Amino acid sequence: MIQEQCATTDKSCQGECKVTAESESPVNPSASDNIFSKIDEARHIWEEHGEQLLSDPGIKSALNDLSHAIEDNWALMRRLKVVDLCGRCATEIEGGGCCGAGIEEWYDSFVLLMNLMMGKEIPQKRLDKTGCLFLGPTGCLLKARFHFCINYLCHRIKDNLTQSELRELAAGNGREIYCGWVLENAIREKLETLQPG
Repeated sequence: MIQEQCATTDKSCQGECKVTAESESPVNPSASDNIFSKIDEARHIWEEHGEQLLSDPGIKSALNDLSHAIEDNWALMRRLKVVDLCGRCATEIEGGGCCGAGIEEWYDSFVLLMNLMMGKEIPQKRLDKTGCLFLGPTGCLLKARFHFCINYLCHRIKDNLTQSELRELAAGNGREIYCGWVLENAIREKLETLQPG
């Protein structure tokens, strides 16, 4: 059962933080109705607790690790021409592109919060009605992404890479996902300490 209450002793949020009785987290991302309420929830957490989150040494370290893992993985995808393959698929192949409308609904407030923590703005307007809310003219506008978006390899990618390259890509994807998981857990733990009582 979800209880409306502030997750901190700072009552300036006027009870907008959500706490579940069973959850370890003061925020329940699944309680959001749609992506826009998840975006609002991430922004609320960022505005209320961003300074405290960024000053935590464990979170700073995890955020740095995730940022490096993302940069390394994108460099790998460029080197393996995965970025080119995805771009051609999305723009030249009928029905191509895996970043379709509705994918954004898979995101929760924590992944969105990670983007705010890395200085990324969260889009509020869809570029193309058939595309994901976060899809821009050259790919994803987010830095931290949902695990499916990181890990999905369509048959076109698999057909164009060697087994060795696929293993290398899987390792890069795995590192990025793992670093995101570590950061999310650190954020959840910190938010727990900010609860009243």
